[in-house]
Amino acid sequence: MRHLMTALAAAAFATTAHAQSSVNEPSSGVAFPVELTGANGSSQVLSGTGLRTRTMLKVKIYAFGLYVDAAGARGALGSFAGKTAAQLGADATFYDAILRMSFPMSLRLAMIRNITGEQMSEAFDEALRPRVVAAAGRNMPGGEAALTTFRGYFTLDRLTEGAELVFTCTADGTLHSTVVGERKAPITSRALCWALFDVYLGREPITPSGKVNAVSRMPQIIGG
Repeated sequence: MRHLMTALAAAAFATTAHAQSSVNEPSSGVAFPVELTGANGSSQVLSGTGLRTRTMLKVKIYAFGLYVDAAGARGALGSFAGKTAAQLGADATFYDAILRMSFPMSLRLAMIRNITGEQMSEAFDEALRPRVVAAAGRNMPGGEAALTTFRGYFTLDRLTEGAELVFTCTADGTLHSTVVGERKAPITSRALCWALFDVYLGREPITPSGKVNAVSRMPQIIGG
């Protein structure tokens, strides 16, 4: 019976997603499509959105959307089916399960403020470097070298308002990146994949409210 209910919920979500083509991140108004073709060409659905701000003035930098492979998420997160968005958002074990990185996921970033490529590179380095070091202790070595390659993807002079970045990690630990429409060479690094998503979904996220909002649609995906 539970499998039937999950299947029915998934079908209902697919119907709703088809009818609703986009969702706005509430604080910025940035629209996110409910379906996304990941940087590796895979089809994924929107799990939720969030907002990245900096400084005490809460300057808006970019909005982000979390996308997941629906079938993979249902298979990996089926034990959480039936919980509400509020329950999932407060459940540390749920985020731990997502961060096992056992199914394809994407992050789509939409710039709200103009910044330089170097500023974005430095911001990623600040957030990712301690995490790739931590990943080595989790039996995921090689993250620092992968991060050096990743930083090189932001050599462009400026990321202007409306510019998009899409990062997709597959279950085998390969990061596919598209930066302002340009596909970059894939980076095979489970450490870097884990670190990137841990920035938004881990125990110390860069935006706690964004972490919760990023899974707000998960009950519909996995069967709520």
